[in-house]
Amino acid sequence: MLAPDHPSVQRAEEGVVGLIGRTPLVRLRKIASGAPVYVKLEYLNPTGSHKDRIALYMIREAEQRGLLKPGGLVVEASSGNTAISVAWLASQLGYKPLIVVDEGTSPAKVALIKALGAEVVFAPKVPWDHPDHAIKLAGKLAAERGGVFLNQFENEANVRAHYETTAAEIYGGLGSGIGAFVMGIGTGGTIAGVAKFLKERGVPASIVGVVPKGSPIATGRPTLGEPVEGLATSTVSGIYSKYSGLIDEVVEVGYEEARETMLKLAKEEGVLGGLSTGANVAVALKVAERLEKGAVVTLAPDSIFRYTHLL
Repeated sequence: MLAPDHPSVQRAEEGVVGLIGRTPLVRLRKIASGAPVYVKLEYLNPTGSHKDRIALYMIREAEQRGLLKPGGLVVEASSGNTAISVAWLASQLGYKPLIVVDEGTSPAKVALIKALGAEVVFAPKVPWDHPDHAIKLAGKLAAERGGVFLNQFENEANVRAHYETTAAEIYGGLGSGIGAFVMGIGTGGTIAGVAKFLKERGVPASIVGVVPKGSPIATGRPTLGEPVEGLATSTVSGIYSKYSGLIDEVVEVGYEEARETMLKLAKEEGVLGGLSTGANVAVALKVAERLEKGAVVTLAPDSIFRYTHLL
């Protein structure tokens, strides 16, 4: 029996929400060469992704600003992990979640979002600047129905969540021994938060962003990248635009390379990360081969169980 002051017992007393964060760092032992490579297992968060962190920070900030009242409406635009995290957390905290998803979102994912208590609204797959784009529709619905639009693509709480938790946890484990931080760019919140934290503390780590081949972040044009879920295939967020100066290098990864690395990680290392994990690790392994000092750190944002259709 665990002692009452055991960390696991203390966290359990906070309920499931208290289990967000404090995920382990695991060193790759079989597939890495050169510098040590560590993967932070974010799929061990309650809903299975690192988006639990930003959902908590965005909702808590809205509460602190007086924008959310008990039973209020929380709106977000997402067809991925953020949708699941917001639906789950808003329901847990006594709010009504409304999630705007793209048409074509898998029925299984829509069913899960609904099962977690959210209303789901479908938006057409249209360009970023179209008035019917999911993000614009979410903002419109929030305004019409008196809700709060979290907007992970512009919300500073997204960056702060990773600055105060993810980065602090990585630094607490490796300190100045971090030689490079490698992270896929979706909204850009994770890489911005960690980069800001490390640079403010004088850690000489190279910050490497990962994007799909053909992403507008890499091309500098309104192009469509390969479909690596979780990474920016067609959009450049306000967060990335603001914090891009913190990123030292951007590397493109193809879908097949991301998938193959995802499977290799699962089979050889037992790390059950998803497709964006495969992309992150593919680049981290290359960085490790050329890194002269320190360790390479990256994230497993979600798990392979959300990608069984790709196996």
